Amino acid sequence: MKPNSTRKISPNLTFKSLFLFAFLLLIPTGHASASQQAMNEFVYDINSSENGRPLQGNGTGSLELGYEKKDTFEKDSFHKDSSKEVKSTEVTIELQKSMPRIETQTPVMAAPEHVMDEPAEVSSFDDMEDPFAEEQPDIPELHDPLEGYNRAMYKFNDKLYEHVMEPVARGYRKVVHENIRIGIRNVFNNALSPVKFFSSLVQGDVQKSAQVLSRLVINTTVGLGGFFDIAGKHYEVDDVNEDFDQALGVHGVPTGPYLVLPFLGPSHSRNVVGRVVDSFLSPTIFAAPGVLVGMGINAVDQVNTVSFQIDDKESLDVSALDKYESTRDFYHQYRFGLLNK
Repeated sequence: MKPNSTRKISPNLTFKSLFLFAFLLLIPTGHASASQQAMNEFVYDINSSENGRPLQGNGTGSLELGYEKKDTFEKDSFHKDSSKEVKSTEVTIELQKSMPRIETQTPVMAAPEHVMDEPAEVSSFDDMEDPFAEEQPDIPELHDPLEGYNRAMYKFNDKLYEHVMEPVARGYRKVVHENIRIGIRNVFNNALSPVKFFSSLVQGDVQKSAQVLSRLVINTTVGLGGFFDIAGKHYEVDDVNEDFDQALGVHGVPTGPYLVLPFLGPSHSRNVVGRVVDSFLSPTIFAAPGVLVGMGINAVDQVNTVSFQIDDKESLDVSALDKYESTRDFYHQYRFGLLNK
């Protein structure tokens, strides 16, 4: 009779099985799933071992292995695997108990107590207002009943400027240094102090009258006849731009119709009266030795002044659709601004 190819399971394996059953009995009921998992893994380890077959019974109540292999299971590896599995399961349960699931809800922002009012509807662009814009007084309309004459005189002055004044002023600007031109402008400005002082007195502005006198004394003496603006740079005594036209405007005299004067340019009826009064107070006229000398002094003043205005005049002409209207509106806004300073 051929001996049976099976053999009894080794005592080590029998001891290991008994130890596992005792271990399962000692585990609390709450960990039944963990013990069942450990048992399944133990049987799986036996069944899936290398070159092995499932355990078989031999009819005597003992287990037999259906393979021949000298390798045996080690108790240490089983204890490590089972202990790790049970430990990880316990940690998972403890975390679930100590950290219950919290249902989060999206917070609802409460409406502020003070809500900005919706902007009012506007029917046109003119109804829109700039909240940061400073309030400006309305500029009164400048009447131009003599527009035909004014346009003809404007063309005459423009041609005179284009062919005479501008070329002379450009050549003068190239030859004379800017600092010298500024000094000459300061001299003529200082010479107009009587006009500024009288206009300030008529307006009842004592502060401006005191400024004019202070600047006249300081610049005439220390500033070499007004060539250097010592009062403004070192003593912070600001200059004032006043004339009799503004004095009349302060007392409510209207501007009157717009006029273009030959050689002198834009003006209006009130400004014509102011120019006449100012001429009697200007040293370049009443203090001149003769008419020709006075005209020569005024011509130097005009050329020196135009040398600072060439670029501005050119920019205004390029951007203007109608040079006559642009010049008229610019002059009116400039004089209105001086009156409201």
